[in-house]
Amino acid sequence: MLKKVLGGALALGLGAWLLALWVPQSAPPAWGDVWWWRNQLILLSGLAAWTLMSLVMVLAVRPQWLERPLGGLDKGYHLHKWAGIGAIVLGLVHYGLQLSRSPLAAWVGRPVRTPRVDWWLNTFRHLAEEMGEWAVWFLAAMLLITLWQRFPYHVWRYLHKLLAVVYLVLAFHSVVLTPPAWWLQPAGVLVGLCSLVGVLCAVRSLAGAIGRSRRHAARVVSVLPQEAGVLEVTCQLTTASGWHHAAGQFAFVTFAPAEGAHPFTLLNADQGDGVLRFAIKALGDYTGRLALQVQSGKEVMIEGPYGCFDFRRDRAPEQVWVAAGIGVTPFMAWLESLQAAPTRAPRVHLHYCVRHAGEAVFAERMTALCARLPSVVLEIHYSDESGPVAPAALLAGTSRAASVWFCGPQGFAEAVRQGMEQLGRSPARFHQELFQMR
Repeated sequence: MLKKVLGGALALGLGAWLLALWVPQSAPPAWGDVWWWRNQLILLSGLAAWTLMSLVMVLAVRPQWLERPLGGLDKGYHLHKWAGIGAIVLGLVHYGLQLSRSPLAAWVGRPVRTPRVDWWLNTFRHLAEEMGEWAVWFLAAMLLITLWQRFPYHVWRYLHKLLAVVYLVLAFHSVVLTPPAWWLQPAGVLVGLCSLVGVLCAVRSLAGAIGRSRRHAARVVSVLPQEAGVLEVTCQLTTASGWHHAAGQFAFVTFAPAEGAHPFTLLNADQGDGVLRFAIKALGDYTGRLALQVQSGKEVMIEGPYGCFDFRRDRAPEQVWVAAGIGVTPFMAWLESLQAAPTRAPRVHLHYCVRHAGEAVFAERMTALCARLPSVVLEIHYSDESGPVAPAALLAGTSRAASVWFCGPQGFAEAVRQGMEQLGRSPARFHQELFQMR
């Protein structure tokens, strides 16, 4: 889906540019003129970058109507990240082509000046060019610090919010510098629609309205430290009537306004009582400090639920569930949701993969839940005893039609995916929670 959406957005920009060339013009295209090609590549790279940048803004506001088609908000954020990277790279190409004027003039000679079309937006042309230049430099810096995972998240979060302002600057740049003839062609329609939709999303972001309708006040009722740096936090919603989540979903939890909202998978199935449990592993500075900062009675804000990691979406005759480390949380919720009706459980091979017994925090609880589900077979793998589990071992005894549901480290996910391909299994049968929001 990621490749299809990105490819579709780029194809849209390319198609609009080609149609602009197809439309009869007062002066025929100078196919052999390097300056004509430079100008066309500037327009093409700018249009493609603007299409992707506008897609980024739409995804940033977390539209509910897009979540299921994309396969969940986690997939939406994955698309958001790569669309942003693509937009910045194309923006740098666009700016680089602009800077190529002097070297190109030294190589092939200066271009023949053509009179500029009289257009009322030409008044703002110089300002739009200057603002676009500064915006590109800011985007390049954001790309570097986003890819540098050690950059502090709380600082990155505030810088990331500034991208809505940068988008408004680039909207001004795009509208002013769009060729006047384009406004009567598909290319101009694309620029106008992208700008209108993107500006509305940017304003929504700056107003702090993203996710506002899905926010719920709650209170921490218990904090239970577990082994392996896992903290189990139970919250009670102030009003339970407006909340319903499916097993396997996640929510954004704000324990401290200064730190902002962080996503955590819901550990429990929805019982209609407004009780939400989260298992949080200390994987960084923020999660490492939570044990000292979160106490019973603390008021928190919960936004959600989000996600489409739901085994019921797959009609495979049997399923393989792979829970690696703290990735066990959605599977715990799945097992709990099936306790009231064990006959609804599919035929499942559940693999709980941990490094050692001390990391198998939920082994006992998971064993008890599986004992009441006859169609679920549980295996616990300890890598310190038998080494890393091979993908072939996870799939042993299952049919080629079996689907795989995975939640855990990305490296392990890639190994399982490659193992499926080597065994002739369809990659479409692999389902993963992409729990990386940055």
